[in-house]
Amino acid sequence: MKEKLNSLLELAQNAGSNIREKAVAAGQAAMENTVQAIEKWLEEFPKIESYGLQVSNFAFIMGLSPSLEVELTGSHHSFPMEKLSEILLEHKSGSLTGMVFNAVKTAYRLHGKIAQTPEEPLIVKIRLSLSPEISVFVGRPFVC
Repeated sequence: MKEKLNSLLELAQNAGSNIREKAVAAGQAAMENTVQAIEKWLEEFPKIESYGLQVSNFAFIMGLSPSLEVELTGSHHSFPMEKLSEILLEHKSGSLTGMVFNAVKTAYRLHGKIAQTPEEPLIVKIRLSLSPEISVFVGRPFVC
């Protein structure tokens, strides 16, 4: 009986070790896929900069879900609604460039409902991880 219990215990420990190894491997693969996706998104930044937004801050966060945080700044005078519409016609809405300038256009539209003159600078914060996140600030935020 004792021998059977020891055998069952050993089987359970081996199964636990196998599960742990597979979980670590799956986590590592997910992390590598996220980093590869981030690297693909990085190809968009020269396009975004060509329109007048310049990278002012850059951070890579390594964790269970790696992410990249990039802050871009520009002048409101560089982005009249006509120019934003032209940029959006050139880029698919699913591309980072399209998403960025769609967010800027939407922020301007919403800001226009509460104030007529935007305060400098235009700040766009992008967080790339499993799902991209874009924040647009009209003027310098007090809390980030």
